[in-house]
Amino acid sequence: MQYVVDDLCVLMEELAPTGLALDWDNVGLQIGHPQKEVSTVLVTLTVTPDVVARSLDARVDLIIAHHPLIFRPIKEIRQDQPLGSLIATLVKHDIALYVSHTNLDQAQKGLNHWLAEELQLQETTILVHGSDAEVGLGRVGRVVPQTLAQLKDEVEQLLGHPIRVVGDLQRIVEKIAVLGGSGGGFIGEAKQAGVDVFITGDISYHQAVDALGLGLCLLDGGHFGTEQIMVAEVASYLRNHCPSLQVIEETSANPFQF
Repeated sequence: MQYVVDDLCVLMEELAPTGLALDWDNVGLQIGHPQKEVSTVLVTLTVTPDVVARSLDARVDLIIAHHPLIFRPIKEIRQDQPLGSLIATLVKHDIALYVSHTNLDQAQKGLNHWLAEELQLQETTILVHGSDAEVGLGRVGRVVPQTLAQLKDEVEQLLGHPIRVVGDLQRIVEKIAVLGGSGGGFIGEAKQAGVDVFITGDISYHQAVDALGLGLCLLDGGHFGTEQIMVAEVASYLRNHCPSLQVIEETSANPFQF
């Protein structure tokens, strides 16, 4: 079967409707023609020069990314600037770009659902409800009672790199909240949900101090670490629905080293 860009857009919007995106976000088809034929798709977290270079080498027709390449309004596309160079290269080589960001975060079976499954959370509920009871940011659930140190080790093994910890490592924890990406602004909601530990990324110093004051433990897996699951899950979703499509997974977008 031959697919066009619009077929993949429709498929992605069945998973994560664009209407679920937060007001400040920019999602959907950002570059390319809806009727361009697609044989090869690359799924990535962030569009970087390395991702674009691999897309050129692999003759990719469409990139599906989590983070918007075009986020704020732009006044010029200058090829001597990083953003302009990426946009110009994609246009020149007729590579389309589709973005599924906070809509995928909020989707019923989206990023936060996948994180909760990966952590084997039980009795899961939504941390911050969206437009209806079945969508929203973050998940809350329970794990087998264990020390914070044990949970930290498990999360590090899942993410594949060291993480930052706030709280007593010997404390017994059971009720967990998880939110992929930058979740420091939801510490109050995590405390209100009655959790022992909040797992997220991009925690600031002052947010860590606030959490300690609230008696809430934190595990900071980083922005990349808590969102990288998107690549494998979206790729699997595409393969299941489009068996004749070639799907490439690109996970080398973390700017931090450990």
